[in-house]
Amino acid sequence: MWRVGWKILILLLIVMGIFYFITDKVSVNEPLESPVQHGSPIAVPEKDPSVGGEGMPRPSEGMSVFVGQKVEKLEEQFGKPSRVEPSSYQYEWWVYTDKPSFMAGVRKGKVNQLYTADRSADVSPFTIGQNVQEIHRFTPIESEIDVTIKDNIYSFSLNSDDIKNRMLIPYENLFVQLYIDQVDGVLGGVRFITPSTLVKHQPYDMTYLGEMIEAPKPSSTVQTEVDRAMERQTFEVTNQVREKRDLPVLSYDEKLAALSRKHSQEMIFQKYRSHGEEIIEPFSERLKAAGIPPAKAGENTAFNYIDSIETVHGWLNSPKHREVLLNPNFTHTGVGVYNKYYTQSFVARTETDQSEDDD
Repeated sequence: MWRVGWKILILLLIVMGIFYFITDKVSVNEPLESPVQHGSPIAVPEKDPSVGGEGMPRPSEGMSVFVGQKVEKLEEQFGKPSRVEPSSYQYEWWVYTDKPSFMAGVRKGKVNQLYTADRSADVSPFTIGQNVQEIHRFTPIESEIDVTIKDNIYSFSLNSDDIKNRMLIPYENLFVQLYIDQVDGVLGGVRFITPSTLVKHQPYDMTYLGEMIEAPKPSSTVQTEVDRAMERQTFEVTNQVREKRDLPVLSYDEKLAALSRKHSQEMIFQKYRSHGEEIIEPFSERLKAAGIPPAKAGENTAFNYIDSIETVHGWLNSPKHREVLLNPNFTHTGVGVYNKYYTQSFVARTETDQSEDDD
């Protein structure tokens, strides 16, 4: 009897081991949708003047002082950017990859925003890595915030998740978006932004009284350039969040990027197919078809986020997407963006896998 029992136990262990190996090998999540339907603000016939209020005096030091200034001031302090890239909102991204690493939006010779997740950056009056409880102690957090531009009033409504993860702090002629790592309970990134750029982004639910400020839709050629820029930035922001947690930084893989790009295209094509069969193959099948060596792999997807910053921070605060994003075993990644549809593929490669791939 005991021999039969042992055989059953061994068989169960083998089955469990096989199941663990299979399920642990490929991690795929449902697409993460932006919490805001961008481009769909609601016009209101009248405005309650009691909502909103004056912004606090803006910081007198730190990187925020460059927002609203001529770009020459930024160059005097930090030199030329590592590269300049287009955006979907009529400004250029000036990307600085040296310490401190940051991205600045530039339009018509002026800085309209600045984002960083670098611990060495001066983001006064905050600090990257600051405990969220400390932020709450000295910073007023509002759920309804007004932006007044000329005779127009734009009102942002922050939901409970926004209050926890994407706070919006008003200052004089400046707004600050605080990207909180909800799991670690610390400040993960900061975006200083001008009022008009904030309205163009519409990163929160918004109503308005007056005229709407919108950026025209980019041409197909410009949109392709924007997509490539978002891919590079998603890769860099991903490595920033990994590096801060002492996780191995990822190498970029063009095969994975091509695979991800195709998947992002398929996601948007699938969206506009009202009827018919599913056209998107499982991730494991797509890996095989692309000739990518078998390996532990993962995939994160998202759509309708305004840029790579919002996308990566969205993944970071989604438990299943976070697990893939911060997996310590992954070694390579590739990003594909198509019209605000994001796909990031990850694999764990051994030295043998890499040598075979090079042959």
